[in-house]
Amino acid sequence: MVRMRTINEAYRHFKKEDPETAITIFYIRSLCKQNLIRNFCTGNRFLVDLDSLINFLSGKTSCENHLT
Repeated sequence: MVRMRTINEAYRHFKKEDPETAITIFYIRSLCKQNLIRNFCTGNRFLVDLDSLINFLSGKTSCENHLT
């Protein structure tokens, strides 16, 4: 099961795990716009594949296309 989150929810996930995180909402949004993480745009919102974001930030994956 894919764990899809809004950008704000993804940000809150990282903030909860690490209150001192340097990750920002703007950074997650820019990763979505550049298709560097798996995402799905619905209306004016991006839904982020949380596992894809975690893997990208940990250097485990290269860039992937967004979900279809």
